[in-house]
Amino acid sequence: MGSPGTRAPADPAAPAGAAEADEQVSALHSTYTTVNQYLYGNVGRGGVTGIAGAASVSMGRATGPMRPEEITGLLERYAEPDAFEDALADLRADHVVILIGESGTGRRSGAIALLKKAMAGGGRVVVLSPDSTLDQLADRRFDAGNGYVVLDRVHDGSLNDAQADFAWRRVQERVQDSKAHLVVTTRPRLERRLPTAVSHVPWAAPATEQVLRLRLRLGGVAEETIAEAVKLIRVNCPVAKAAEVADGICAGGTPQEVWNDYDTGTYDTVRRWFHAPGRTMREVLQVTTVAFAAGNGIRACEELFALLDGHVGRQFARSAAGGKANALSAPVASGAAQKGTDLTGKRENGAESALYDSRRAMLDIELLTLRQVPVGAVVREVVEFAAPSHRRWVFIVLCSLFGSEFWNGVQQWLSGVLSEPDAPCPPGTVSGDEFEVSLAAGLAMLATKDFEEVLGKYLMPWAQGQAGQRGQAMAVYVLWYMCQSDLGLDTTALDIARGWARSTSPELRGTAALAFSGWLGVRFPTDAVKWLWHLIANENGQGLAAAALANLFALLVFHDEDTSRVLGLLTYRLDKHATRSGRSPLKSLTYEVVVMILCIRDASGRPVALRHFVLHPARGGALLDLWAKAFCYWPLRGMSVKAFADHLGALPTLTESAVDMGRALGRGLCERMPDPRARRALCMDLRRLTAKKQPQDAIRALLVELCKG
Repeated sequence: MGSPGTRAPADPAAPAGAAEADEQVSALHSTYTTVNQYLYGNVGRGGVTGIAGAASVSMGRATGPMRPEEITGLLERYAEPDAFEDALADLRADHVVILIGESGTGRRSGAIALLKKAMAGGGRVVVLSPDSTLDQLADRRFDAGNGYVVLDRVHDGSLNDAQADFAWRRVQERVQDSKAHLVVTTRPRLERRLPTAVSHVPWAAPATEQVLRLRLRLGGVAEETIAEAVKLIRVNCPVAKAAEVADGICAGGTPQEVWNDYDTGTYDTVRRWFHAPGRTMREVLQVTTVAFAAGNGIRACEELFALLDGHVGRQFARSAAGGKANALSAPVASGAAQKGTDLTGKRENGAESALYDSRRAMLDIELLTLRQVPVGAVVREVVEFAAPSHRRWVFIVLCSLFGSEFWNGVQQWLSGVLSEPDAPCPPGTVSGDEFEVSLAAGLAMLATKDFEEVLGKYLMPWAQGQAGQRGQAMAVYVLWYMCQSDLGLDTTALDIARGWARSTSPELRGTAALAFSGWLGVRFPTDAVKWLWHLIANENGQGLAAAALANLFALLVFHDEDTSRVLGLLTYRLDKHATRSGRSPLKSLTYEVVVMILCIRDASGRPVALRHFVLHPARGGALLDLWAKAFCYWPLRGMSVKAFADHLGALPTLTESAVDMGRALGRGLCERMPDPRARRALCMDLRRLTAKKQPQDAIRALLVELCKG
């Protein structure tokens, strides 16, 4: 899959600093193809970043109207927990209810199920931003008959108890008067004293047996098979796992077979491996290496392990020599000290083979495996976990076994790999890209168990520039991976980026802009546009946030996501300036951003804005508005017209109906440029600039429509 990494044509009239800003954003997205494959492609569905049994990972937007098929998929086999009826009664009576529960308790599905029942099946379900303040909720428009949900609402802590009560009462009255319904989900730790103006319902997941029975009965499974499956339920089996087991049985597997498959990827499997008699620190560090570098080649993993062993293994060897207690009852000597016991004792054809066994020692670990990856005409072998879910469980077990001495060594190891010139996986190489992507995924998984470790030791120092631009990029990649739906950290990532955007630190604000330019912006487009504009208006001409907004637009177009938030913001800003005479710095800045977006091309050289118009001509009015306004803004008119003329040559690569598309462009611009003198001037410039360009028939059709009237 190609990359939407963007570039704008060089032009002497380009805004100051735009080239440098665009270069920094492009550098961040240079690893985009790899990130894209991991998040959107097959790898993210069970490979390097797969979590909890290779479930499909949703990376689309998290806000806005939900699609009917999405709601059906969530609710067709939904099991109602004990608190469901109480919450439904409160929602029907008061039109607003708050569900309080931890991640993994099914709050999202529960909120949607409650809304659909309260609305008696009619109306749309609209997901609002978790960053919505109570004042924003109280002032927004709620359409009658619709249901609204705020998932994992971010608690800003700016209101005292009395103010919170009053604000929630305003929200409740607004929703009730609108004849709509609102469900808000939150975590217990975000609440102090609960406001009395609205109902708060403690939320817990339904019983595992209840979920298993329901899904099997809906799947048409015989009662005797259901009884057998229920008898085999594992201790502490998550509800999501029970649902996967039910799907496997419904697909034709026997209960024994499916449950056995489930056992290969469980926490108990990983925990037993760590506590097995004779387990060595060398093996633990090899598994730790792959936990942070899954999907890298065997040589890269060997070199990374050697560095980790130097930072951590020898510390534990010294502790063992000094008689200090450690987390493992097995030997804890470093890799170098263990060769006499677990390597050179192995022989092949009567000869010692320590070097061969050094590689095999990693591959013989039952938690790990080699996977073949086609690369053109050749096949690469990369190291991964035998079951994708092992990776997350490894982080959980490591957190339970080792303290600060171990994790300080890990941090020093990772910092060295990112910053030392001679370290493995250098930036700008295939191995470097793979390592950065895998490290980001690993830290996102670690954050589900020890968020403070990831935030304090990695994200904040990197975001502040302590590891240079590569560290800054790594902080962004971690936030992007936190947006995976099965991690449950997307709203946490949004909260972190929002805090950076509010910071007085230029480095943190820059990292926030970069974070909103990618997957975090796709997940929360409304919030991304809001905070990027906040940064644009306050960055004093640096141009980084403007380039980030342009790259977000390109990313949304590339994946055919909704671009209305970006285009709507710019249209609103230009209309606002149109009512004021004269020039202002903010007006000039707004036009610079508009022109940057209209000029931008993807990595293959295709014009992004024109591609979006071709994909959705019926929704192209906002783009036509921006083009028409840019053509009439004298300071940047030359750049806009030249870019538009250059883009017309790409029409045949974007559509088979280039003439019809040219005609639509000309007609739309004519309607939006009522001044005949402005249209004639534009026609003259386009004729001159496109005299030797193809396709001439499409360009002529555009000019004919544009010059009418």
